Amino acid sequence: MADYIKFAPDELLERLARTLKKEIGPAVEEAYPKTQAFMAAVVLQKLAGQLRLADEHAAARRRDLQELAEELDPLTVSQDTPPSLRAAVNTVRQDLDTASVSDLIETLYATRSELGEERFADLIGRVRTRLRARIDREMVYAA
Repeated sequence: MADYIKFAPDELLERLARTLKKEIGPAVEEAYPKTQAFMAAVVLQKLAGQLRLADEHAAARRRDLQELAEELDPLTVSQDTPPSLRAAVNTVRQDLDTASVSDLIETLYATRSELGEERFADLIGRVRTRLRARIDREMVYAA
């Protein structure tokens, strides 16, 4: 079936949203179905935005995790750093995924008493800053 036009998924969702917003919604008389058509258009536009930015966000997420590991390296090389924390930082660097960050956070909390409150607060604060930047970046499509 080579005679059809092929759209990227985000473009297809945008076209569907435009159709709902400009043609279907205005043609519907009753308030509730009209509202539903317009809300469906909004949802499709948000999904299109997510799809459009997915590769960019994945690359930024990997870059953020690499930078986080590099930032934590000099702060976790001392003799008094628990080996499990050092291993968790190394895993973040190797895997560059959400699971490794989750394990790092669990390890930070598990070693909190060994680290002391000030050092723990510094390390967890750096992780939180990176995670917050990710949330802010990935919410761009929701605006």
